[in-house]
Amino acid sequence: MFDFDGGAIVSAANASPAFRMNAKYWTADVLFRLGDEAYLLQMRDGEAKSFGRAHGDEAVQITISGPAESWEKLLLPVPPPPYDEPLLIGQRVGFKIDGDVANEIAPYYAALRDVIDVLRHARSGPSPERGVADVTRKFDSVVGRYMYIDIRGVQHRVYFEEAGSGPVTLILQHTAAADNRQWRHLMEDPDFQRMFRMVSYDLPYHGKSVPPTSVKWWEEQYRLTKDDLIATVVAIADALELDRPVYMGCSVGGFLAPDLALARPDRFRAVVGINAGLGMDLGHWPYDVENSYLSPRVGGGWRGAVNVGFTAPTSPEALRREVGWVYSQSAPSVMYGDIHYYVHDHRLTEEEASRIDTSKVAVYLLTCEYDALAYEDGTAVLARAIEGSHFQIVPSLGHFGPAENPEDFKQALLPLFEDIAKLP
Repeated sequence: MFDFDGGAIVSAANASPAFRMNAKYWTADVLFRLGDEAYLLQMRDGEAKSFGRAHGDEAVQITISGPAESWEKLLLPVPPPPYDEPLLIGQRVGFKIDGDVANEIAPYYAALRDVIDVLRHARSGPSPERGVADVTRKFDSVVGRYMYIDIRGVQHRVYFEEAGSGPVTLILQHTAAADNRQWRHLMEDPDFQRMFRMVSYDLPYHGKSVPPTSVKWWEEQYRLTKDDLIATVVAIADALELDRPVYMGCSVGGFLAPDLALARPDRFRAVVGINAGLGMDLGHWPYDVENSYLSPRVGGGWRGAVNVGFTAPTSPEALRREVGWVYSQSAPSVMYGDIHYYVHDHRLTEEEASRIDTSKVAVYLLTCEYDALAYEDGTAVLARAIEGSHFQIVPSLGHFGPAENPEDFKQALLPLFEDIAKLP
């Protein structure tokens, strides 16, 4: 039994500055199905007008449904995985969101998340907050510049940053539709700077790396392929004249780690895949969400809100929001194009993974507890296929561990880096 006070929910929502900004101009009826109970939220021109029990047969634009026990965990002060995000990973525990993704859900998904926060506070009280301390330095030590590299016959101007003076170079690949700002905390860590020379870059079409000038890129759909990604990372390593560097990537970059280990074991001494796997389950893939990233009706706020949802509720709120901020700034087609590799072109099989020779290139797999691959059918399958690989689950972190919670992620990363630094 949930028994929400509708008037209190409306007042709390309308009093929330975040909700008022995210819900601007929103007019819709939203049905919340909590097991056998149903509540109807009525939004009119950006203001919550009513929230109360419903029969469940009302004509609505959006329905969020799930078993009562799943809602009970979602509305805890700190929801456990995978109950924290109803859009995608929540499907594992029965959550479902129905409605027109591009026209109804995407434009106001951030506001929908705010409503769930209001319901959580009403049921369980305030969630614990974790702040981020200000730094004491006046300037960062990271230095940025551009390089010109040839990628499969096309010249690209690629932005990169570097820091650290260690004897081994660590190159860092950002996630889909993001850029190297995700590595800013790791790049400034003095322990890591002593161990490695660190290089983080923006893929072509991402961040400060603008599209090439020699092709009419505006006349074709941008798509990131496995061959493109491998060629880019190798070209960067070649341009910087790196001798068997260590590669580390997250999400899309995590998927690339085993692809690199299989395709170019001669070029890297170790690969580190954060939230890596054989490939996504296409049988449960939300193609309507994927296609929404191309809709001109959907702005950057949709990308930001979705990816804040993939961070862990245990991570500092300011850094979770920073993840969303970076995602909201990518070009409209880049998220869709990067998903091409993440979902469709990275189709590593167990047999292929078993051919990775860890005596030539060491393989480390770190998957965060709140990630969709933190289950026996996820990264664990890849790890079992690669003989000699190292695999561990990092507790209490989400899909963007190094960016959303660098302090806690370091606890898992430092011992691993100490091991890597000893590799011949």
